[in-house]
Amino acid sequence: MTGLQVPDMNKLTYFCTVMLFLSTTALFGQTFSGFQTDKKPGYHCHLQINQDSTIRFIYFINNNWVYGEYAGTITKTNAKLDLYRINATMTFGQFIMKAYQKDTLYISMDSEIATQLDKIQIEYADKKTRKLFQGYDHIGKPISLIKMPVDKKLFNAKKGTDYVTITINRKNFLTDKFLSFNIDYGSASSFTSGKKIEFYAVIKGDQLWTVGTPPLQTGHFKLKRTKGI
Repeated sequence: MTGLQVPDMNKLTYFCTVMLFLSTTALFGQTFSGFQTDKKPGYHCHLQINQDSTIRFIYFINNNWVYGEYAGTITKTNAKLDLYRINATMTFGQFIMKAYQKDTLYISMDSEIATQLDKIQIEYADKKTRKLFQGYDHIGKPISLIKMPVDKKLFNAKKGTDYVTITINRKNFLTDKFLSFNIDYGSASSFTSGKKIEFYAVIKGDQLWTVGTPPLQTGHFKLKRTKGI
């Protein structure tokens, strides 16, 4: 009769550490995509988790009528519940304001964003008439507010001419396409950055959903893994 075999604690500790590492990193290098679940306008949400535990988070709605892009980190806070904490800072956001005057299109920009924009194209709905701007002046000083008098025949309250499209030389990291925003007549655009968010999410299998206090702007969302390593 043989005696009870005692496990090698060093090997056991190593095995548990490796398994914990694998369970934590198996989700990294993935992108999760889906929609807002709260009873609000339906934001599209995308969360990219990188191999180094950094994340990039995007939400948008209605032809980028509102658009937010964040960079940050993800940390596992509860292994049993598959709970993660996400901390991020806005790298770029586009939000709608009410226009000061309807005969002028306004674009407000914080200095961090303005100095990055070599090209700001404003295109009327006719797809032919365009104006080009930069986010800074001839000596590199950021411009806080662009004011463009509009052609009322091309931009007015009538359907079909009630919007302009603003395109900038900054790309959506998921599509690698330049960002464009549709701005309705009577509205103004605001480019901003620096806002911080923190929220919690559960990740199980190919699903990710937020819990606790919902993320600012989007509310709660549920996403599905769409892209592997």
